[in-house]
Amino acid sequence: METELQEAVAWGRQRLEEMGVLAAQDGLRWAAAHGLVLSVWRNGPIEDAHAARPTNRRKGMPDGVMFARNTWLTRQAFDVLGSTRQYRLYGLERLILDRDTEWPGCGGTLTEFGWGFLGEIQKHVKKRIDQFTYFEEMLEPDDFLVFAGAPQIGTHTDHYGMPQWPSCVEAALRRLRGEDEEFLREWGDLMERIGPAPDRVTADIDAAGRLLLESPWELGADVLEWFAWNPVLSKPGIPA
Repeated sequence: METELQEAVAWGRQRLEEMGVLAAQDGLRWAAAHGLVLSVWRNGPIEDAHAARPTNRRKGMPDGVMFARNTWLTRQAFDVLGSTRQYRLYGLERLILDRDTEWPGCGGTLTEFGWGFLGEIQKHVKKRIDQFTYFEEMLEPDDFLVFAGAPQIGTHTDHYGMPQWPSCVEAALRRLRGEDEEFLREWGDLMERIGPAPDRVTADIDAAGRLLLESPWELGADVLEWFAWNPVLSKPGIPA
């Protein structure tokens, strides 16, 4: 088991290096934060709640809400992984399973968005946190970050906090200013169908860019709904 685990960590480290993660500032910790959020939160029963129709007890959870929630949780996971406290991951568990605190930028709580799935969400989160805590005790600190980052290996390098995120945000700002002619030629018709960017973005594109870069949830779920699955945030020079 120990040999297999070390071999898996060595493979994961190699892949993360190939992705440019290890060369980025705090890149390994960001990758681990993404891996944690994917395993503990995103790839779980919350996806069923996200896909389900709203009811008189459960609020709808469109892509903008998920964008805000996932980025906020990734930031919390990043901060938790910078802590030296023992059993630090249980602090992340408490944040995720807090049923009463309004989600930043979302206008609702876990109870309101997850009603009907709360028991399954709690079971999933606790199980995954227990698993990660077990392996954290077995591994050296950096090796654990590699292990935690494994669920997102090969994906999400262009997501919030990851190495390509700043270039995606910068590309989006150029496109919003109408400075990317190639993008307009390829995606102009689609962007017309999507409609103009929200007023909060166009009123101060630079300020919106700073929030996208550092704390997207502060733009609010309604604004992030426009950005979700929108080619304006795609990698520069690569078709969306």
